Amino acid sequence: MSLTFKKVYTVSKKGRNRPRIWLYETVSEAAGFQIGQPLYISLDVEQQQIIIQNAPISDDDHVVHVTGKKNETSGKLRPIVDTAKDSYRSIIDVSQKAEICVYREGEMSKVIIRPLRYNSFDKEVLVKPDDERITTFTICSGMGVVTAAFQETGYFTSVGAIELEEDSSSVYRHNFKSSFVFNGDLRDCSTVAKADVAIVTLPCDKHSLIGDGEGAVFRNLAFATSELIRATECRAVFFENVPQFYESEEYQDIKNLLMNDYPFWQEQRIEAADFGSLARRKRVYALAVKSEEDFLHFQFPSPPKRTIRKKVREYLDRKGTPHEWKPLEKWMQSFTSKAEKGNSWSDRGLAKTFVDEMATEIQCIPKRYTAQSASSSYLLSEDRNYFRFFSINEILRILSVPAWFEIPDYIGKIRQYEMLGQSVDCRVIASIANRLAAMIYKVRRNKIENSSYKEKDNQKMRYSIPISLNQHGQLELVF
Repeated sequence: MSLTFKKVYTVSKKGRNRPRIWLYETVSEAAGFQIGQPLYISLDVEQQQIIIQNAPISDDDHVVHVTGKKNETSGKLRPIVDTAKDSYRSIIDVSQKAEICVYREGEMSKVIIRPLRYNSFDKEVLVKPDDERITTFTICSGMGVVTAAFQETGYFTSVGAIELEEDSSSVYRHNFKSSFVFNGDLRDCSTVAKADVAIVTLPCDKHSLIGDGEGAVFRNLAFATSELIRATECRAVFFENVPQFYESEEYQDIKNLLMNDYPFWQEQRIEAADFGSLARRKRVYALAVKSEEDFLHFQFPSPPKRTIRKKVREYLDRKGTPHEWKPLEKWMQSFTSKAEKGNSWSDRGLAKTFVDEMATEIQCIPKRYTAQSASSSYLLSEDRNYFRFFSINEILRILSVPAWFEIPDYIGKIRQYEMLGQSVDCRVIASIANRLAAMIYKVRRNKIENSSYKEKDNQKMRYSIPISLNQHGQLELVF
């Protein structure tokens, strides 16, 4: 059976301090459990694991049934499993960290619950699938938009992801059903999938100008991240983050920890609007590779020399789609009142806060888009007396998220806005992914065509000096 999903959680209690096994919706759906279905529970004390599966295990099985929990957003029932017994204490206990592992093969499903098994240096590595496309493993995947942009090129396929937030990991699993997903703190993760490319999109709130600005003083993920990257045995590491991240101690730590394995680095600052995006989104992207050949064959894309900019109206929902309009006068009164009290946005122009259908550029869509800030952009009504948020579908189109990518209806609307605000512009990501695919295929073709290089040079010891091309275009030696 194949491991398809893994979650680390802290065991809670039920009743009189009995250890509780709670297989929430995403876990139960990953296992293929159906509401009303009987499940069989067995304890393996020797192996220190609790086994739950959809077929009998032994004559001593404890039987429970899958129940349903109504989702407040969609109104639909989703499967859950909730059980607690004193006997579970022989394997897991209240307040202890445990891991839930979901295995599937055909109609057979098995869930194993056991105490967290973690080793900082030795990781469980899943084998690559038979798919001949370039494989990706994403660290801090969010709901999976970066991975989707890679996959949309047709050259890449996802084999795994790590994501802390339950709802984001659920959306990821919904869109990449054949991919392994770990839901939990990456510092607790000891399972990765072998991949060609590691995609790293670490949390940016500690480094963003609109975040808390703490950097990695209190939470440095560098060591855990570098070990996970190394465990994937990937050929290239792709980073996406806010510009301030690349000046941080955390990024420098990751770079130093990986330098022996990945001595060649490139960085590039890219503004999404320069690639034709309606919404501004300035990010810095980095690529680290193992070989000098890969380094010399890769170059970040440059903006098109001539871009025909689309207007807002080309991204809007069809006429007649219901939307909630808000009075502009009320917003302006609130803004003026706050400005008089010294609001930080009091001297900010509102030219891009309220835009009409003919606008060709809007401001970056942030995580807190629905907070109605002057730093965001909203659509004006034709009479210019009302405004509204851009809808979820409109933002998906603005960010060029692939049409096949879905946000399930059990994710609340505000949360959907937050997820998209933490996302990326897929035009830029796809452009970089195409360059990365070209690098891999070009180097591979060169090696096949040049058999003397393949047979002779690969046997020689080659000394390479670590090199980094930073976001300002400066070549640096890394020591």
